[in-house]
Amino acid sequence: MNDDRSPLLTLISCISCNRTMRLETSYPGTEGKDIIQYRCMQCGRIEQVQLVRRRWPAEP
Repeated sequence: MNDDRSPLLTLISCISCNRTMRLETSYPGTEGKDIIQYRCMQCGRIEQVQLVRRRWPAEP
């Protein structure tokens, strides 16, 4: 399993003020999918994104 953080995970824009949000926390969610929480430093808005990891090798 690769636990490296992709630079793309840190680039999400706030829908309220269109500023780049900052990665705040990451924790395991249900069904083995990670939950990533972002916070906007401008307006304080919080967004949560569910990360889906693919299995390697891919199953047919």
